[in-house]
Amino acid sequence: MKLSMPISQTLSGRLIRWLASLSLFVLGCLCFGVFFLIKANLEAQQNLRFEKLTTAILHLFEETPGHLQVGALEHDLEDLLKVNRDIHLRLLDENGEVRFSSQPGVSPARARSYSFALPAEAQKTSHAIAELTLDTGPDKVILDRLAAILWGAALIGSAAITLGGYLIVYFGLAPIRRLAEQTHNLAILSLDKRLATEGIPAELQVLVDQFNDLLNRLEKAYQQLEAFNADVAHELRTPLANIIANSELALRSKNNDEGLRDCIASNLEEMQRLSGIVNDMLFLSQVDRGAKARRMPLQSLAKLCAEVADYYEAVLIDSSLQCLIEGDASGQFDAALLRRALSNLLNNAARHADCGSAIVIRIKPEATGQLGLSVINRGEPIPSATLPHIFDRFFRADISRPHGHQNHGLGLAIVSAIARMHDGGAFARSAHGETEIGIRLSR
Repeated sequence: MKLSMPISQTLSGRLIRWLASLSLFVLGCLCFGVFFLIKANLEAQQNLRFEKLTTAILHLFEETPGHLQVGALEHDLEDLLKVNRDIHLRLLDENGEVRFSSQPGVSPARARSYSFALPAEAQKTSHAIAELTLDTGPDKVILDRLAAILWGAALIGSAAITLGGYLIVYFGLAPIRRLAEQTHNLAILSLDKRLATEGIPAELQVLVDQFNDLLNRLEKAYQQLEAFNADVAHELRTPLANIIANSELALRSKNNDEGLRDCIASNLEEMQRLSGIVNDMLFLSQVDRGAKARRMPLQSLAKLCAEVADYYEAVLIDSSLQCLIEGDASGQFDAALLRRALSNLLNNAARHADCGSAIVIRIKPEATGQLGLSVINRGEPIPSATLPHIFDRFFRADISRPHGHQNHGLGLAIVSAIARMHDGGAFARSAHGETEIGIRLSR
């Protein structure tokens, strides 16, 4: 997948721009440092030459008076300046008039001047001040050439670093481009695909793993949505078909009013079932949007369980079942929601328990600080492959959906939702002929 935005707005463009600026700044600072060090060195050499020549001239004037005679002095000075042809010497009297000049009429375009007072012996020959002038033109030419070379080196070096940085960034970001290409190829009809992790840098591995985990959750949610739509259609289709069939039979029948009343009663039963499905779906949607339990102080959870068990007494007696309650606890709970959850658990246990066995309601504190509320029954165990899905909406262990008129597969889903409303979760265990299904609650 090619980038459609300008390179200046891309990560590569930003890195290259900053690299170019940094390289130019660093190389520029280095070149400035080299230039001023060389310039300072040349000036130090110039000062050293001034110092040596000054010492030599002072030494010459401090010699015996015979060397200060007219003619002999100029000869000695010219001999002294032969090895310093780029330095011009002028001797001035007390009034500032020139008494001696090594190169009359010569005035360098670029020069440094240095003057000093002559000793008292020199004043006898009307020489009071010596003025040295150094031609700095050659040094200036060297410095100008050096500045041009350094500037060129800085620009060329920055360009080379920028080009190298561009290549490094381009090839270094190749894994990101490959990831972008892979994500571009992912579609809604290919949710089973995942980003490849081979050859991915360690810095991107966490991002790729999180993205793949997100795809896993998205695929699961999409599959649940498809299954949910199919289950809703199935659950609503049966009662609607019954209502339509009963209504058509009633219209075609010539029976008396008693037959119409039976038809209306049957339709009312189906519509109540539809209303129950719709209400349960609305409740689950509210939980999905983050609804929480309305907590109130509850002194005895065992008492609440006993009330729910009494409500199911007739059902338990018909199946020759007993109900036992183990443990007790108190805390802040939504009593109405707990009654609903426990009612669904008891209803589920009564339908699957062996005749003549006992159903146990267990209240047990968990090691995590939460409270466990579960219902245990003896009966045919739930297959291990089915156990993780029993809290899914419209899920039934038997795909043939027996007793569809009695339940619509939302009971345990509501139990799990009530647990989440209490900041907990649902759990299930089934082994050795014993099944335990319950919820964990935060007190």
